[in-house]
Amino acid sequence: MTEHIQLHDKRFKKFISKEEIDAVNKRLGEQITKDYNGNEVVFVIVLKGSVLFATDVIRHVNLHCTLEFIRAESYGAEMHSSGKVKVAHYTGIDIRGKHVIVLEDIVDTGLTIKEILAHLETMQPASLKIATLFLKPEVCKGTVETHYVGFEISPLFIVGYGLDYNEIGRNLADVYILDNE
Repeated sequence: MTEHIQLHDKRFKKFISKEEIDAVNKRLGEQITKDYNGNEVVFVIVLKGSVLFATDVIRHVNLHCTLEFIRAESYGAEMHSSGKVKVAHYTGIDIRGKHVIVLEDIVDTGLTIKEILAHLETMQPASLKIATLFLKPEVCKGTVETHYVGFEISPLFIVGYGLDYNEIGRNLADVYILDNE
């Protein structure tokens, strides 16, 4: 795949390959299957960025499961979190008494996922866990417990594999960082 790409006014270089992502998704899916040992799981997929991650992880989960979607926004058109989170959409399944795993593309400051968890906790699930492809521990600093983590990364701005820069780049199979990072 391409080593460098241009998105809007920024140049990016390849950071993590699709093959590395595939291996992590398989590991996470198998771990979820093992941990839930035959129990049904509700996957709540955070739109828009988590769609590719969720699809690929769920393919490796050997359990009965249902899918729901939620949308939260904190970046807008910027390259860093605004610090304000809005839960904009939830499709509305009843999760009371069910095992729920939120599939999130990236946990950065933890503000977005905390807001989503607070929203879902009011619905009284049996359990509520987070699976994220990327965790930035230097920025998150333990503000939220992540249960399934694909990659721990430095506080870099990344695009590709569902992650965007001002709404483009989500379709890239690999993940890229700014060329100067």
